[in-house]
Amino acid sequence: MVEHPSPTEIAVAFTEAWTGHDMSTAESYLAEEVVYDGPVNHVVGVRGYVEALERFARAVTGLEIIAVLGDEEQAMIMYEVSTGRFGTLTCGEHLTVRSGKIQTDRLAFDTYAIRMAQAGGAASD
Repeated sequence: MVEHPSPTEIAVAFTEAWTGHDMSTAESYLAEEVVYDGPVNHVVGVRGYVEALERFARAVTGLEIIAVLGDEEQAMIMYEVSTGRFGTLTCGEHLTVRSGKIQTDRLAFDTYAIRMAQAGGAASD
């Protein structure tokens, strides 16, 4: 039997990779048919997911992991990402993991700051 990192270890490593702009490492944690559901889009498949994630990651300037919980099949990670354009976004993410690869990723965060930036306004805290 092949031993894989735990889902919580994968959640942390994946999040640190993409927020650190290391997309090849981030991609290595994803299953080929990963399903992503988030407040801005829905993507099926590793290529589309990495492309969407890379677009967002360009805005990320910092990461603070708040908490990580999980079991043998899933992880919940809560973190804050600092961005120049959108300010700080607090995110909650649920990942399911099988054979060391992320199968599903459900992300939740308040999109107010992003919507304001896209509309040309400024979000206030």
